[in-house]
Amino acid sequence: LAVGVLAAAASLALLRPEGIAGPAALLGAPDADVAEEPAPGGGPLDWLHYKVIIASHTGYPLALMFGFNCFGNVLLRKECGGKPYPNWLFGYLLGFVCYTYPSAVFSDLVFVSDVPRAMANNNILFIYTFWFLVIQNSETVYNMLTQKHTFVLLTTWWLADATRASMCFLERAVADKAIFARGVFQCFIWCSAGPIMRVAEASIRGAKVTPLEQVQPNSLNAFKYPLVAMFMIMMSYMVFLWKFTECNLFEKGGLSMVECGQQHDDVYAAFVYLACFLHVARSVWSIYGANDTKMIFDHCMCGT
Repeated sequence: LAVGVLAAAASLALLRPEGIAGPAALLGAPDADVAEEPAPGGGPLDWLHYKVIIASHTGYPLALMFGFNCFGNVLLRKECGGKPYPNWLFGYLLGFVCYTYPSAVFSDLVFVSDVPRAMANNNILFIYTFWFLVIQNSETVYNMLTQKHTFVLLTTWWLADATRASMCFLERAVADKAIFARGVFQCFIWCSAGPIMRVAEASIRGAKVTPLEQVQPNSLNAFKYPLVAMFMIMMSYMVFLWKFTECNLFEKGGLSMVECGQQHDDVYAAFVYLACFLHVARSVWSIYGANDTKMIFDHCMCGT
C-alpha cells in the first residue's frame, strides 16, 4: 500500500511539476508583469531551480504543493496522538485552516477583499483531499512518513514552499498600498497564525493545550526556532528590496513590491535555499546533538 501511494504521489507531482504558471496562483498582484524565465538546462538541479523554485515566484508548482499538503495532513494526525481525527467533517476543514494553510487563509482575510486564494484553487483541493484520505486511513503511510529521517525530508520539502509563499504573500500585502507597516504586520500574521490556530484547535478538540511559551519560547535564535528564522527572512527580504535596489519601494512613483521582487528572482531563491539549509542543519543537530540540546519542532513550525 505504501509503495502504491508513493508511486501515485510521484506520478501526480511529476505530471506537471511546474504547476500553474500564471501570476494568479497564491502570489502577487494579478496585474503584475511577469519576468521572462531563463531557459533551464537539462539536469535535475536546473529543473529544481528554474522549474520549481524560480517558477514558484509566479505560480504554484505541483512539486511543492504535493509535499506541502502531505506535511499538513501528517501534522494533523500527529497532533491527535497518531490517531485519525475524531470527526472527518470537522477534521477536513480544521486540517486545512489550522494545519495546512493557516497563514495563507488569515493573510488573505486581512489584506485581500476576496475569498482566500488557497480556497479557490482546484489543484490544492484535489491534492489536499488526496493526502487527507490517505493519511487519515493508512497507518502504514503515516508511520512511514513520520520516521525520523523521512520526516526531516518532508519538513524540508514543506519549508521550501512555506518560505517562498511567505515572500509572495508579503509582496501581495504591500502591492496595492505601498505602506511599510502593512509588510511588518504581514510578517507577524504569517508567522503567528499557524501556531495560534493549532493551539485553538487543540482546545476545541479537548486535547491538552501546549502553553504559548512552549509553542514559541521568547528567543531571537533563528537557528533553533523555525518561526524566528521565517520572520527574519521575511523582514530581510522586504528591507533588501526597499533599501538595496533601485525599485524606490514605498515611494511615490516607485515599483510595487511584486514588480520589484520579480526583478530579483535570485534573491528570492537565495532566501528559500537559506531556509532549507538552516532546517537541515538544525534537524541534524536535533537528531545527533547532545540530549540536553535536542530540539522538537512539532509546535514551532510555521505554516502557510
